[in-house]
Amino acid sequence: MRMKWFNKIIKSVFTKLLVIIIVTGIAINLVVGGFFWAHRHMAGRTIHQNIVHYLNYLITDLGHPPSLSRAREIAKQTFLEIHYESPQQSWSTAGDPPVMRGGRFYVWREYPNIRFGRYHGHSLVEVNHKLGRFMFEFAKPFDRESERDGLFLILLALLVVILAGAYLSIRRVLRPVKWLNKGVQQVSRGNLKHRVPLKKSDELRDLAQAFNDMTDRIREMLQAKEQLLLDVSHELRSPLTRMKVALEFLPEGKSKESIRGDLEEMEKMIFEILETARQHHMHGGLNRQRINLVDLLHEIIPAFENQPPGIQLSDLPKTIETKVDPDQIKTVLNNVLSNALKYSQPESDSVQITYKKQEPYVILRIKDDGIGIPEQELPFIFEPFYRVDKSRSKRTGGYGLGLSLCKTIMEAHGGKIAVESAPDAGTTVSLYFPGSEV
Repeated sequence: MRMKWFNKIIKSVFTKLLVIIIVTGIAINLVVGGFFWAHRHMAGRTIHQNIVHYLNYLITDLGHPPSLSRAREIAKQTFLEIHYESPQQSWSTAGDPPVMRGGRFYVWREYPNIRFGRYHGHSLVEVNHKLGRFMFEFAKPFDRESERDGLFLILLALLVVILAGAYLSIRRVLRPVKWLNKGVQQVSRGNLKHRVPLKKSDELRDLAQAFNDMTDRIREMLQAKEQLLLDVSHELRSPLTRMKVALEFLPEGKSKESIRGDLEEMEKMIFEILETARQHHMHGGLNRQRINLVDLLHEIIPAFENQPPGIQLSDLPKTIETKVDPDQIKTVLNNVLSNALKYSQPESDSVQITYKKQEPYVILRIKDDGIGIPEQELPFIFEPFYRVDKSRSKRTGGYGLGLSLCKTIMEAHGGKIAVESAPDAGTTVSLYFPGSEV
Protein backbone atom coordinates (compact mmCIF):
# COMPACT_ATOMS: atom_id res chain seq x y z
CA MET A 1 0.00 0.00 0.00
CA ARG A 2 2.84 2.39 0.91
CA MET A 3 4.69 1.55 -2.32
CA LYS A 4 1.52 2.20 -4.34
CA TRP A 5 1.12 5.58 -2.64
CA PHE A 6 4.80 6.39 -3.31
CA ASN A 7 4.51 5.44 -7.01
CA LYS A 8 1.39 7.61 -7.30
CA ILE A 9 3.29 10.62 -5.96
CA ILE A 10 6.30 9.97 -8.21
CA LYS A 11 4.12 9.72 -11.32
CA SER A 12 1.97 12.71 -10.38
CA VAL A 13 1.87 15.66 -12.79
CA PHE A 14 2.26 18.03 -9.82
CA THR A 15 5.44 16.24 -8.72
CA LYS A 16 6.89 16.34 -12.23
CA LEU A 17 6.22 20.08 -12.54
CA LEU A 18 7.72 20.68 -9.10
CA VAL A 19 10.84 18.74 -10.09
CA ILE A 20 11.10 20.86 -13.23
CA ILE A 21 10.87 24.03 -11.13
CA ILE A 22 13.49 22.74 -8.68
CA VAL A 23 15.89 21.70 -11.44
CA THR A 24 15.38 25.02 -13.21
CA GLY A 25 15.99 26.90 -9.95
CA ILE A 26 19.18 24.92 -9.28
CA ALA A 27 20.41 25.55 -12.83
CA ILE A 28 19.72 29.28 -12.53
CA ASN A 29 21.49 29.42 -9.16
CA LEU A 30 24.48 27.52 -10.54
CA VAL A 31 24.79 29.89 -13.48
CA VAL A 32 24.33 33.03 -11.38
CA GLY A 33 26.59 31.64 -8.65
CA GLY A 34 29.22 30.77 -11.22
CA PHE A 35 29.26 34.33 -12.53
CA PHE A 36 29.48 35.73 -8.98
CA TRP A 37 32.28 33.29 -8.14
CA ALA A 38 34.23 34.31 -11.24
CA HIS A 39 33.70 37.97 -10.41
CA ARG A 40 34.72 37.41 -6.79
CA HIS A 41 37.78 35.44 -7.88
CA MET A 42 38.93 38.28 -10.12
CA ALA A 43 38.15 40.84 -7.43
CA GLY A 44 39.93 38.67 -4.83
CA ARG A 45 43.22 39.07 -6.66
CA THR A 46 43.00 42.83 -6.26
CA ILE A 47 41.90 42.50 -2.62
CA HIS A 48 44.81 40.18 -1.84
CA GLN A 49 47.26 42.61 -3.43
CA ASN A 50 45.83 45.46 -1.35
CA ILE A 51 46.07 43.33 1.81
CA VAL A 52 49.71 42.49 1.10
CA HIS A 53 50.61 46.14 0.54
CA TYR A 54 48.70 47.17 3.68
CA LEU A 55 50.35 44.51 5.84
CA ASN A 56 53.80 45.45 4.55
CA TYR A 57 52.96 49.03 5.47
CA LEU A 58 51.96 47.92 9.00
CA ILE A 59 55.22 45.97 9.40
CA THR A 60 57.17 49.05 8.40
CA ASP A 61 55.08 51.12 10.84
CA LEU A 62 55.90 48.72 13.69
CA GLY A 63 59.55 49.76 13.45
CA HIS A 64 62.82 47.90 13.81
CA PRO A 65 62.69 45.91 15.98
CA PRO A 66 58.85 45.64 15.90
CA SER A 67 57.22 47.54 18.78
CA LEU A 68 54.53 45.83 20.89
CA SER A 69 53.09 49.15 22.06
CA ARG A 70 52.70 50.36 18.49
CA ALA A 71 51.15 47.02 17.54
CA ARG A 72 48.55 47.45 20.33
CA GLU A 73 47.64 50.90 19.06
CA ILE A 74 47.17 49.51 15.55
CA ALA A 75 45.09 46.61 16.92
CA LYS A 76 42.66 49.03 18.63
CA GLN A 77 42.24 51.04 15.45
CA THR A 78 41.95 48.17 12.95
CA PHE A 79 40.36 45.20 14.82
CA LEU A 80 43.51 43.23 14.06
CA GLU A 81 45.41 41.03 16.47
CA ILE A 82 49.11 40.94 15.68
CA HIS A 83 51.44 38.11 16.68
CA TYR A 84 55.18 38.31 16.23
CA GLU A 85 57.90 35.72 16.52
CA SER A 86 61.68 35.93 15.96
CA PRO A 87 64.80 34.43 17.50
CA GLN A 88 65.16 37.55 19.63
CA GLN A 89 61.60 38.10 20.90
CA SER A 90 57.95 37.02 20.69
CA TRP A 91 54.79 38.94 21.59
CA SER A 92 51.07 39.15 20.87
CA THR A 93 48.52 41.98 21.07
CA ALA A 94 45.84 39.45 22.12
CA GLY A 95 47.38 38.94 25.51
CA ASP A 96 47.88 35.24 24.84
CA PRO A 97 51.26 33.61 25.29
CA PRO A 98 53.48 34.57 22.36
CA VAL A 99 52.93 31.33 20.47
CA MET A 100 51.90 31.45 16.78
CA ARG A 101 48.45 30.05 16.01
CA GLY A 102 47.88 26.80 14.16
CA GLY A 103 45.38 26.35 11.34
CA ARG A 104 45.21 25.46 7.68
CA PHE A 105 47.09 27.78 5.29
CA TYR A 106 47.61 28.12 1.59
CA VAL A 107 50.35 30.04 -0.21
CA TRP A 108 49.54 32.69 -2.74
CA ARG A 109 51.82 31.93 -5.68
CA GLU A 110 52.56 35.60 -6.47
CA TYR A 111 53.83 36.15 -2.90
CA PRO A 112 55.53 32.95 -1.70
CA ASN A 113 56.37 34.54 1.67
CA ILE A 114 52.69 35.12 2.48
CA ARG A 115 50.14 32.49 3.51
CA PHE A 116 46.38 32.84 4.04
CA GLY A 117 44.40 30.58 6.34
CA ARG A 118 41.74 30.11 9.02
CA TYR A 119 41.86 29.07 12.65
CA HIS A 120 38.80 28.56 14.85
CA GLY A 121 36.73 30.59 12.44
CA HIS A 122 39.16 33.50 12.28
CA SER A 123 40.93 34.67 9.13
CA LEU A 124 44.71 34.66 9.36
CA VAL A 125 47.53 36.09 7.24
CA GLU A 126 51.09 34.94 7.88
CA VAL A 127 53.99 37.05 6.61
CA ASN A 128 57.54 35.73 6.68
CA HIS A 129 59.58 38.90 6.84
CA LYS A 130 63.30 39.52 7.23
CA LEU A 131 62.49 40.89 10.72
CA GLY A 132 60.72 37.66 11.71
CA ARG A 133 57.38 35.95 11.39
CA PHE A 134 54.23 38.06 11.64
CA MET A 135 50.69 36.66 12.07
CA PHE A 136 47.80 39.04 11.48
CA GLU A 137 44.47 37.78 12.87
CA PHE A 138 41.15 39.44 12.17
CA ALA A 139 39.50 39.88 15.58
CA LYS A 140 35.94 38.69 16.35
CA PRO A 141 34.24 42.08 15.75
CA PHE A 142 35.47 41.83 12.18
CA ASP A 143 34.58 38.14 11.80
CA ARG A 144 31.24 37.56 9.98
CA GLU A 145 31.02 33.77 10.27
CA SER A 146 28.02 33.79 12.65
CA GLU A 147 26.24 36.35 10.48
CA ARG A 148 26.85 34.23 7.39
CA ASP A 149 25.38 31.19 9.19
CA GLY A 150 22.30 33.22 10.04
CA LEU A 151 21.96 34.46 6.49
CA PHE A 152 22.31 30.87 5.23
CA LEU A 153 19.45 29.72 7.49
CA ILE A 154 17.32 32.63 6.33
CA LEU A 155 18.10 31.77 2.69
CA LEU A 156 17.22 28.11 3.31
CA ALA A 157 13.92 29.08 4.96
CA LEU A 158 13.08 31.41 2.08
CA LEU A 159 13.83 28.67 -0.46
CA VAL A 160 11.52 26.26 1.41
CA VAL A 161 8.76 28.87 1.47
CA ILE A 162 9.23 29.61 -2.24
CA LEU A 163 9.15 25.93 -3.20
CA ALA A 164 6.09 25.29 -1.03
CA GLY A 165 4.38 28.29 -2.59
CA ALA A 166 5.30 27.05 -6.07
CA TYR A 167 3.91 23.59 -5.31
CA LEU A 168 0.64 24.98 -3.92
CA SER A 169 0.35 27.33 -6.89
CA ILE A 170 0.85 24.44 -9.33
CA ARG A 171 -1.81 22.40 -7.52
CA ARG A 172 -4.20 25.33 -7.68
CA VAL A 173 -3.57 26.00 -11.37
CA LEU A 174 -3.90 22.30 -12.28
CA ARG A 175 -6.86 21.60 -10.00
CA PRO A 176 -9.18 21.39 -13.03
CA VAL A 177 -7.15 18.35 -14.15
CA LYS A 178 -8.20 16.61 -10.92
CA TRP A 179 -11.82 17.60 -11.57
CA LEU A 180 -11.60 16.23 -15.10
CA ASN A 181 -10.13 12.98 -13.83
CA LYS A 182 -13.03 12.61 -11.41
CA GLY A 183 -15.45 13.41 -14.22
CA VAL A 184 -13.98 10.70 -16.45
CA GLN A 185 -14.30 8.19 -13.60
CA GLN A 186 -17.92 9.14 -13.04
CA VAL A 187 -18.78 8.86 -16.74
CA SER A 188 -17.02 5.49 -16.98
CA ARG A 189 -19.34 4.30 -14.19
CA GLY A 190 -22.37 5.44 -16.17
CA ASN A 191 -23.04 8.72 -14.33
CA LEU A 192 -23.61 11.03 -17.29
CA LYS A 193 -25.16 13.70 -15.05
CA HIS A 194 -21.82 14.55 -13.46
CA ARG A 195 -20.61 18.07 -14.24
CA VAL A 196 -17.01 19.28 -14.07
CA PRO A 197 -16.76 22.64 -12.20
CA LEU A 198 -15.99 25.70 -14.34
CA LYS A 199 -14.09 28.01 -12.00
CA LYS A 200 -11.17 29.06 -14.16
CA SER A 201 -10.81 31.21 -17.23
CA ASP A 202 -8.14 29.47 -19.25
CA GLU A 203 -7.56 26.52 -21.58
CA LEU A 204 -8.40 24.04 -18.82
CA ARG A 205 -11.79 25.71 -18.37
CA ASP A 206 -12.41 25.33 -22.10
CA LEU A 207 -11.47 21.64 -21.82
CA ALA A 208 -13.86 21.18 -18.88
CA GLN A 209 -16.64 22.92 -20.81
CA ALA A 210 -16.02 20.66 -23.81
CA PHE A 211 -16.15 17.62 -21.50
CA ASN A 212 -19.48 18.74 -20.02
CA ASP A 213 -20.91 19.38 -23.50
CA MET A 214 -19.77 15.93 -24.61
CA THR A 215 -21.45 14.17 -21.67
CA ASP A 216 -24.62 16.19 -22.28
CA ARG A 217 -24.72 15.09 -25.93
CA ILE A 218 -24.04 11.45 -25.01
CA ARG A 219 -26.79 11.55 -22.37
CA GLU A 220 -29.22 13.08 -24.85
CA MET A 221 -28.40 10.44 -27.47
CA LEU A 222 -28.85 7.59 -25.00
CA GLN A 223 -32.09 9.06 -23.69
CA ALA A 224 -33.35 9.47 -27.25
CA LYS A 225 -32.42 5.85 -27.97
CA GLU A 226 -34.19 4.59 -24.85
CA GLN A 227 -37.22 6.75 -25.51
CA LEU A 228 -37.42 5.46 -29.08
CA LEU A 229 -37.35 1.86 -27.83
CA LEU A 230 -40.04 2.64 -25.26
CA ASP A 231 -42.24 4.46 -27.75
CA VAL A 232 -41.93 1.67 -30.32
CA SER A 233 -42.59 -0.98 -27.65
CA HIS A 234 -45.70 0.79 -26.40
CA GLU A 235 -46.98 1.36 -29.92
CA LEU A 236 -46.48 -2.31 -30.80
CA ARG A 237 -48.63 -3.52 -27.92
CA SER A 238 -51.91 -2.49 -29.53
CA PRO A 239 -51.34 -4.11 -32.96
CA LEU A 240 -50.03 -7.22 -31.21
CA THR A 241 -53.19 -7.46 -29.17
CA ARG A 242 -55.31 -7.12 -32.31
CA MET A 243 -53.21 -9.75 -34.06
CA LYS A 244 -53.67 -12.16 -31.16
CA VAL A 245 -57.43 -11.64 -31.29
CA ALA A 246 -57.49 -12.16 -35.07
CA LEU A 247 -55.31 -15.24 -34.66
CA GLU A 248 -58.01 -16.96 -32.63
CA PHE A 249 -60.34 -16.88 -35.64
CA LEU A 250 -57.88 -18.76 -37.83
CA PRO A 251 -58.22 -22.53 -38.21
CA GLU A 252 -55.78 -24.69 -36.31
CA GLY A 253 -52.69 -25.74 -38.21
CA LYS A 254 -48.96 -25.21 -38.69
CA SER A 255 -49.45 -21.66 -39.98
CA LYS A 256 -51.40 -20.69 -36.88
CA GLU A 257 -48.79 -22.22 -34.59
CA SER A 258 -46.00 -20.45 -36.44
CA ILE A 259 -47.77 -17.11 -36.17
CA ARG A 260 -48.52 -17.73 -32.49
CA GLY A 261 -44.82 -18.43 -31.85
CA ASP A 262 -43.79 -15.22 -33.60
CA LEU A 263 -46.29 -13.21 -31.56
CA GLU A 264 -45.02 -14.74 -28.32
CA GLU A 265 -41.46 -13.83 -29.27
CA MET A 266 -42.48 -10.25 -30.00
CA GLU A 267 -44.35 -10.02 -26.71
CA LYS A 268 -41.36 -11.36 -24.82
CA MET A 269 -39.06 -8.85 -26.55
CA ILE A 270 -41.38 -5.95 -25.71
CA PHE A 271 -41.62 -7.12 -22.10
CA GLU A 272 -37.83 -7.23 -21.75
CA ILE A 273 -37.44 -3.76 -23.29
CA LEU A 274 -40.02 -2.27 -20.94
CA GLU A 275 -38.60 -4.16 -17.95
CA THR A 276 -35.09 -2.86 -18.68
CA ALA A 277 -36.39 0.71 -18.90
CA ARG A 278 -38.35 0.24 -15.67
CA GLN A 279 -35.23 -1.00 -13.87
CA HIS A 280 -33.33 2.14 -14.87
CA HIS A 281 -35.80 4.23 -12.89
CA MET A 282 -36.70 2.00 -9.95
CA HIS A 283 -33.57 2.16 -7.78
CA GLY A 284 -35.58 3.52 -4.89
CA GLY A 285 -38.52 1.19 -5.55
CA LEU A 286 -36.81 -2.14 -4.97
CA ASN A 287 -38.53 -4.45 -2.54
CA ARG A 288 -35.37 -5.24 -0.58
CA GLN A 289 -35.48 -8.17 1.81
CA ARG A 290 -32.81 -10.06 3.73
CA ILE A 291 -32.67 -13.43 2.03
CA ASN A 292 -30.43 -16.47 1.78
CA LEU A 293 -28.98 -16.69 -1.74
CA VAL A 294 -28.44 -20.43 -1.33
CA ASP A 295 -32.17 -20.96 -0.71
CA LEU A 296 -32.94 -18.78 -3.73
CA LEU A 297 -30.69 -20.95 -5.90
CA HIS A 298 -32.42 -24.09 -4.68
CA GLU A 299 -35.75 -22.57 -5.76
CA ILE A 300 -34.50 -21.76 -9.26
CA ILE A 301 -32.34 -24.77 -10.17
CA PRO A 302 -35.19 -27.36 -10.41
CA ALA A 303 -36.53 -25.50 -13.48
CA PHE A 304 -33.30 -26.48 -15.31
CA GLU A 305 -33.13 -30.12 -14.18
CA ASN A 306 -33.79 -31.66 -17.59
CA GLN A 307 -31.40 -29.40 -19.50
CA PRO A 308 -27.95 -30.89 -20.16
CA PRO A 309 -25.21 -30.66 -19.03
CA GLY A 310 -26.85 -29.80 -15.69
CA ILE A 311 -26.03 -27.44 -12.79
CA GLN A 312 -23.84 -28.19 -9.77
CA LEU A 313 -23.37 -26.20 -6.55
CA SER A 314 -19.70 -26.37 -5.52
CA ASP A 315 -18.77 -25.89 -1.85
CA LEU A 316 -21.40 -23.25 -1.12
CA PRO A 317 -21.99 -22.45 2.56
CA LYS A 318 -25.42 -23.15 3.98
CA THR A 319 -26.16 -19.46 4.30
CA ILE A 320 -25.25 -16.46 2.14
CA GLU A 321 -27.35 -13.61 3.49
CA THR A 322 -27.84 -10.37 1.62
CA LYS A 323 -30.50 -7.69 1.31
CA VAL A 324 -31.95 -7.64 -2.21
CA ASP A 325 -35.20 -7.73 -4.14
CA PRO A 326 -35.66 -11.51 -4.51
CA ASP A 327 -37.84 -11.29 -7.62
CA GLN A 328 -35.30 -9.14 -9.45
CA ILE A 329 -32.37 -11.37 -8.42
CA LYS A 330 -34.35 -14.40 -9.63
CA THR A 331 -34.51 -12.72 -13.04
CA VAL A 332 -30.73 -12.26 -13.02
CA LEU A 333 -30.02 -15.85 -11.98
CA ASN A 334 -32.51 -17.27 -14.48
CA ASN A 335 -30.96 -15.30 -17.35
CA VAL A 336 -27.37 -16.21 -16.45
CA LEU A 337 -28.11 -19.91 -15.87
CA SER A 338 -30.18 -20.08 -19.04
CA ASN A 339 -27.29 -18.65 -21.08
CA ALA A 340 -24.78 -20.99 -19.41
CA LEU A 341 -26.82 -24.05 -20.36
CA LYS A 342 -27.78 -22.76 -23.80
CA TYR A 343 -24.18 -22.23 -24.92
CA SER A 344 -22.85 -25.46 -23.38
CA GLN A 345 -22.63 -28.74 -25.24
CA PRO A 346 -24.45 -31.86 -23.92
CA GLU A 347 -21.08 -33.50 -23.33
CA SER A 348 -19.66 -30.45 -21.53
CA ASP A 349 -18.97 -30.40 -17.82
CA SER A 350 -21.78 -29.27 -15.56
CA VAL A 351 -22.35 -25.57 -14.97
CA GLN A 352 -20.57 -24.78 -11.68
CA ILE A 353 -21.88 -22.28 -9.12
CA THR A 354 -19.21 -21.21 -6.61
CA TYR A 355 -18.97 -18.60 -3.88
CA LYS A 356 -16.31 -16.12 -2.79
CA LYS A 357 -16.23 -13.29 -0.27
CA GLN A 358 -14.35 -10.14 -1.26
CA GLU A 359 -15.08 -7.09 0.87
CA PRO A 360 -17.34 -5.24 0.46
CA TYR A 361 -18.97 -7.88 -1.78
CA VAL A 362 -20.06 -11.48 -1.73
CA ILE A 363 -19.66 -13.04 -5.16
CA LEU A 364 -21.54 -15.83 -6.91
CA ARG A 365 -19.61 -17.25 -9.86
CA ILE A 366 -21.44 -19.20 -12.55
CA LYS A 367 -19.01 -21.05 -14.83
CA ASP A 368 -19.88 -23.08 -17.91
CA ASP A 369 -17.75 -25.21 -20.23
CA GLY A 370 -19.38 -23.92 -23.41
CA ILE A 371 -18.37 -22.24 -26.64
CA GLY A 372 -17.16 -19.04 -24.97
CA ILE A 373 -17.12 -15.46 -26.23
CA PRO A 374 -14.37 -13.84 -28.37
CA GLU A 375 -12.30 -11.27 -26.47
CA GLN A 376 -13.19 -8.45 -28.87
CA GLU A 377 -16.90 -9.01 -28.18
CA LEU A 378 -16.72 -8.81 -24.37
CA PRO A 379 -16.89 -4.98 -24.06
CA PHE A 380 -20.25 -4.92 -25.89
CA ILE A 381 -22.21 -7.85 -24.46
CA PHE A 382 -24.10 -5.66 -21.96
CA GLU A 383 -25.44 -3.32 -24.66
CA PRO A 384 -29.13 -3.72 -25.51
CA PHE A 385 -29.79 -5.88 -28.62
CA TYR A 386 -26.12 -6.79 -28.93
CA ARG A 387 -25.52 -10.44 -29.78
CA VAL A 388 -22.28 -12.29 -30.43
CA ASP A 389 -24.11 -14.44 -32.99
CA LYS A 390 -24.96 -11.89 -35.68
CA SER A 391 -27.31 -14.31 -37.48
CA ARG A 392 -30.01 -13.75 -34.83
CA SER A 393 -31.50 -17.13 -35.64
CA LYS A 394 -34.17 -18.77 -33.54
CA ARG A 395 -31.79 -21.64 -32.85
CA THR A 396 -29.53 -19.46 -30.70
CA GLY A 397 -32.52 -17.55 -29.31
CA GLY A 398 -32.58 -14.32 -27.31
CA TYR A 399 -32.73 -10.69 -28.33
CA GLY A 400 -29.56 -9.35 -26.76
CA LEU A 401 -31.49 -7.90 -23.83
CA GLY A 402 -30.82 -10.49 -21.11
CA LEU A 403 -27.36 -9.37 -19.99
CA SER A 404 -28.33 -5.73 -20.34
CA LEU A 405 -31.24 -6.34 -17.97
CA CYS A 406 -28.98 -8.27 -15.55
CA LYS A 407 -26.48 -5.40 -15.48
CA THR A 408 -29.24 -2.88 -14.78
CA ILE A 409 -30.67 -4.95 -11.92
CA MET A 410 -27.28 -5.59 -10.29
CA GLU A 411 -26.33 -1.90 -10.47
CA ALA A 412 -29.74 -0.95 -9.04
CA HIS A 413 -28.80 -3.04 -5.99
CA GLY A 414 -25.39 -1.33 -5.72
CA GLY A 415 -23.61 -4.40 -7.09
CA LYS A 416 -22.17 -5.31 -10.47
CA ILE A 417 -21.78 -8.10 -12.98
CA ALA A 418 -18.55 -9.17 -14.71
CA VAL A 419 -17.88 -11.69 -17.47
CA GLU A 420 -14.69 -13.60 -18.26
CA SER A 421 -14.61 -15.76 -21.36
CA ALA A 422 -12.56 -17.14 -24.22
CA PRO A 423 -13.56 -19.15 -27.32
CA ASP A 424 -13.89 -22.89 -26.60
CA ALA A 425 -12.83 -22.28 -22.97
CA GLY A 426 -16.19 -21.50 -21.43
CA THR A 427 -17.59 -18.42 -19.70
CA THR A 428 -17.59 -17.29 -16.06
CA VAL A 429 -20.18 -14.75 -14.90
CA SER A 430 -19.49 -13.11 -11.52
CA LEU A 431 -22.38 -11.52 -9.64
CA TYR A 432 -21.27 -9.03 -6.97
CA PHE A 433 -23.70 -8.37 -4.10
CA PRO A 434 -22.52 -5.44 -1.91
CA GLY A 435 -22.89 -5.14 1.83
CA SER A 436 -23.70 -8.81 2.27
CA GLU A 437 -23.00 -11.05 5.20
CA VAL A 438 -22.24 -14.73 5.34
